[in-house]
Amino acid sequence: MGMRIGGVNVHFSGELDDGFERAFNGVFARRYLPDVGESSGEPHVVVERFKGDEFRVFSAVYDHMGRDEYKIESRVPSAYGNEAPIFFILQASARAAARAGRMFITDSVGVMASNGKAVLFVGYPHTGKSTISVLAMAKGLPVLSTENTVVEVRDGKLYIVGGTEVLVYDPRVEGIYGIEVPYDEQTRSGYRITDLRKDAGRKRLLERGVEIDMIVLLHAAFNCMEASFSTIKGRKVRKTLWYFSTALMKGLDYYEPSPLHVPMSDEISRNLRLFLETASENYSGRMFEAFGNHKAVFDRVFEMELAQRE
Repeated sequence: MGMRIGGVNVHFSGELDDGFERAFNGVFARRYLPDVGESSGEPHVVVERFKGDEFRVFSAVYDHMGRDEYKIESRVPSAYGNEAPIFFILQASARAAARAGRMFITDSVGVMASNGKAVLFVGYPHTGKSTISVLAMAKGLPVLSTENTVVEVRDGKLYIVGGTEVLVYDPRVEGIYGIEVPYDEQTRSGYRITDLRKDAGRKRLLERGVEIDMIVLLHAAFNCMEASFSTIKGRKVRKTLWYFSTALMKGLDYYEPSPLHVPMSDEISRNLRLFLETASENYSGRMFEAFGNHKAVFDRVFEMELAQRE
């Protein structure tokens, strides 16, 4: 049994009769796991599961016959109750994807501009990424990823080829910015949830891959008035993207009792180096740090995209 996560085939074995595997296809899991679907082909990750009250990984073997193998003990994954298996699978998938040349970019959203290329917004928690996504939806711009974005190198450019499809956002954005967007359900705390899985156009775009034209490191808040930008170049491009491209596989997205310390193979190191060098060489001057009001930042970014097209 298995599933595909961000292009990675994850196969499960062991004690699965309680719906353990199905839980990774739920709305909560898909907030963090990119492009969850049916597995196709040989596994990149094999997880043998044993039932237990606490989550633990008691065996991990890396790069064995081209795959990573884990033995875990866990209850069925659930929101607010047992989230650790979800973030473990995210970490395991991120490592396997990096081995194949696809980087899981944490804390990121991808938006397709009217010129047919993408803007990748990265930012630490609570810096405005979800609000940017809602503003994009209100403008009719395709949202390609909502939390974790899958990026690969093609011919000296970066392409978005996958991403999470569940958007969770603060409903205050509608009143503050005078917009209205559809949503599917709400969290316990009243945040709204929009599931993009049903968007067939988005799926087709990701299957082809969308070239990234601009990268924005976001620092936005509701109580700001304007927007200001500074250009990121050279080493700072690599330094910034190093964090966002390695955080998931390094276990910086915390889960109980503690994330794994996974090895960085030569293959992963080569792929990371190619990703960072490509970003530094081709996006210096097209990567910006943005500060200010969400809408002001959004408008300025997409005005720049329009100006480049003209």
